[in-house]
Amino acid sequence: MDIRNRIQQLLAAINQGVYEKDTELGLSLLAALAGESVLLLGPPGVAKSMVARRLKAAFKGAKAFEYLMSRFSTPDEIFGPISINRLKEFDKYERAIEGYLPTASVVFLDEIWKAGPAIQNSLLTAINEKIYRNGDREIKLPLKLLIAASNELPAHGEGLEALWDRFLLRIICTCVKDEATFYNMLLDDNDKEISIPADLQISEEEYADWRKKINQVSLSTEILHYITNIRHQLKRLPLDDEDTIRNVYISDRRWKNIVQLLKASAFINGRTAVNSADLPPLYIAYGTR
Repeated sequence: MDIRNRIQQLLAAINQGVYEKDTELGLSLLAALAGESVLLLGPPGVAKSMVARRLKAAFKGAKAFEYLMSRFSTPDEIFGPISINRLKEFDKYERAIEGYLPTASVVFLDEIWKAGPAIQNSLLTAINEKIYRNGDREIKLPLKLLIAASNELPAHGEGLEALWDRFLLRIICTCVKDEATFYNMLLDDNDKEISIPADLQISEEEYADWRKKINQVSLSTEILHYITNIRHQLKRLPLDDEDTIRNVYISDRRWKNIVQLLKASAFINGRTAVNSADLPPLYIAYGTR
């Protein structure tokens, strides 16, 4: 089975019993293969957490971690409690991380903007470098995808800009719109637990191999010029009032990650070079507030 058919069948399998979330699931899987993270923005009850749970099923033997943030959340609840044994026996200040974010392949953090500064600082490194510092050791995380969710944008002036920038794809989630699909959802009484055929799931070895091949995907001069053109346009973006111009800031890191996303799109479509068909996710990736 070629890569394109396999990905299509895998997406069809994880989409069972989930309504009008094709875009969220497809882009989240693309982000996972590109090594990027996703922010789902929408009101409660629109299956944001379901997207993360279904993405876990896409990977063989994947561990998941979910947490609902609050103003009172502590690093212990996300990264694990301090290990009393390590502290007593070896005088080491380390966390017992098993079952927490540092050991998970797919992570879902709800109400992400309520995380305190101590959690935010660790998340920045976890999302971008896939590293967590536990005591005096740096741990390479098995993290393939971090999905965060919120029903609001981050507030200005609260130091959330760096965390906001880490989410390459920002997707708006809504309620089911199509009437026939809405009726199907109401009448669907099947168990939401699904079984994905093992030959469709992505193994650790395949994931590592695919990431290498994604890195080898090339970009033509034409595509690079297209990206540059968008970059220039964002510096003078007209708002509703045509006399008002806004300079939209996109970090160099973000542009670099966008290219990785385009390469992943080309790879899962069976190509060794990015072409114009891979560009649509770019518009979501430079989405701004």
